[in-house]
Amino acid sequence: MRKRIAALSAAILAAIILPAAVLAHWPVENRSSYVSQGYWSGHRAYDLASPLGTEIAPVRSGNVVFAGWRSNCGGRQVWVSHGNGLYTAYYHLSSIQVVKGQWVTDSVTHIGRVGASGCATGPHLHVEVWRGYPWASGSYRVNPWTYIDSGTWLPYRYR
Repeated sequence: MRKRIAALSAAILAAIILPAAVLAHWPVENRSSYVSQGYWSGHRAYDLASPLGTEIAPVRSGNVVFAGWRSNCGGRQVWVSHGNGLYTAYYHLSSIQVVKGQWVTDSVTHIGRVGASGCATGPHLHVEVWRGYPWASGSYRVNPWTYIDSGTWLPYRYR
């Protein structure tokens, strides 16, 4: 019985940790992009600087739940649901290439392009990871690094 509980615990832990560590990717399709602002208590996201118009792909596959303009200083933005209450949000886009309800595939589907819309001072992607629907009561942001620290486009300086 003890071995079964240990095996079940290991399987549950793997199901929670591995998707974040293995199935997530750097969203900006440019190896010269870089972190211009990291995650801290006053900025619960990562800002990834890259030239205007650089393609953006979702960090994981999922369903687009919002694609459009918001007056929350994020400008053009896309929110993707990945299941199990996990969402990613992409802000300051120069253009949006998806629609609400569309299925997007990690590192394949282009959801938009790097921009400086909203209150941005220069071209970059502001990426957030949420537990719960973004900006809904009870939802909260988590550090995105474990979701973006791998993939084809991850700059060599972060490998």
